[in-house]
Amino acid sequence: MNRKTIYAIVAGTVVIVLALVGVLVFMLANRNTSPSLMTMEQVARRKPIVKDKFAGKEDEAIKIVQEFLVYKPEYVDALVEHIKTKKPIGMEPSRVTINDLVEQQFLENHFNMHYLKKGEWRALHLDTDSGEGGSQIPDPQYEVYLDFHDESVVVGPVWIVDLVTKAVIPRNDMASIFDRDLTNYEEIEENLKRPEAVVSAITSHKFENGIDLGGVFLLDFFKKTDKKDHMNDEIIGWTVMHEFEDDFSAYYQWRELGEVRVAKFNFNWKTKTFVPKGLQAIDLMALGENMSSIKPIDIYPNGYTNNLNIPRTERWAKGHSCRDRDYRELCTAFVKVLEQQEFINALAWLLTNGQADATERINRCKSDKKCSWVPKMASGELNPKEDTALIEVDYKYELKGRQHEIRFLVDSNKETITPLDKMSQMAYWAVTPRT
Repeated sequence: MNRKTIYAIVAGTVVIVLALVGVLVFMLANRNTSPSLMTMEQVARRKPIVKDKFAGKEDEAIKIVQEFLVYKPEYVDALVEHIKTKKPIGMEPSRVTINDLVEQQFLENHFNMHYLKKGEWRALHLDTDSGEGGSQIPDPQYEVYLDFHDESVVVGPVWIVDLVTKAVIPRNDMASIFDRDLTNYEEIEENLKRPEAVVSAITSHKFENGIDLGGVFLLDFFKKTDKKDHMNDEIIGWTVMHEFEDDFSAYYQWRELGEVRVAKFNFNWKTKTFVPKGLQAIDLMALGENMSSIKPIDIYPNGYTNNLNIPRTERWAKGHSCRDRDYRELCTAFVKVLEQQEFINALAWLLTNGQADATERINRCKSDKKCSWVPKMASGELNPKEDTALIEVDYKYELKGRQHEIRFLVDSNKETITPLDKMSQMAYWAVTPRT
C-alpha cells in the first residue's frame, strides 16, 4: 500500500469521526427543546388520559327524568285549597312520573299552553371538570330537555340530572311546574306570571320620539297589510322561555308573505333590561328609533281613571252608571279589558296611524261616537247558556275613513280574555305572551 492510499484512508476516517461527533453534540444540545423527546422523569410524571365513564349516557339521563316521581297536580291543588278554605281534600296523597304528566299533556292543559306542540326528549352532557395537571374528571351531570314547538320557536322544561345520585333538579321555571308541593307552590305560581311581565317590559319600552315598542310593532305591521300581497300576513305573538336564574329569551313572531319571522330579545329579570338579538329584532328597534315624534292619544272611555291602584268600581267618575250595582258585573268585565294596559297603549298608537298629532282627530271621533267602547252580555253562539259571567267588550273606531271593530269575550269567573276577530287577535298578541 503506497503512501497516498494510506493518507486517503486516514483523511476519510477523520471526516467520518468528526461528522459523528457533530451529530452527537447537536442531539445533546437540543434534547430539552425537542417536542418529540421526553426525559424519564417527565414520562413518570405524565398522567394517562382518563376516559369519561359517564359519556354517551344521554338515554339514561332522559330515563331518570321521565321516571322521576312527583305529586299528582290534582292532589297538590286540593291540598292548597284545603289549607285556604278547610275544604276536604277528597283524595289520598299519590305520585306520578314526569313522563305520565307529559303524556297527559299537563303543560298544554293545566296551564293553558295549548299553542305548544310536543317534540322530542334530548340530553346534553355537561362539560367535564379539569383536575390537577389538566386531567379530566368524569362528570355525571346532564341537562335533559323536553322540546315544545311554538311555530318556529323551541321552548320547554330543562332539568339537571346526576347519574350517580339520581337527583333531578329543575333548571328553569317550566321544569319546576312538574314538581309542585307546599314548599314551592306559591313561588311557582308567581313564576308563571313572569312571561307577562317580561313582554310588558319590552313592549312598553319608550323611544325618544315618545312611541312604545308595542306601538312600533302594530304600526309597522298594519302599514304593510295595506299592500295586496300582504293581505294574509298575521301576528303570531310572544313566546317567552325562562333559561336560568334571571335570564329569559323572548321571541316575537309574525307571518309575512307566507314566511314566519322571529325577533328575539334577551331579558334580565333582575335589571329589567333587554337586548335585541339578530337582525329582525335589531331592525324593529331601529324602526322605532327612526320614527318621527308622535304625540300619544287617550282612548280610555270618558269618566274612567286609569289607575290600577284604585278599586275597580271607584275608577269611574261619580254618577257614572258603572258605579251602579246593577251594572257592576258588566263593568268589572269591561275594566278587565281596560287593565290590559300594553294592549290599550298599542291600540292607541295604531289609531294615530303614525300621525304626529292625532289628538284632534281622535277627540272628534269620540264626540261623533265613531270611537267608543261597548260592553254587553255575550249572546248567541258566544253564550248559548246565557251565562251572566260571559261579557262581550267591543271597541269601535274609525281609521283612514273606514269603520273598524275589535271584539273580546271576557269570562269573569275564569278571569280570561279571548280576542274574537283577526284584528283583535293580532293587536292582542302583539303585546301578550302565548306561554
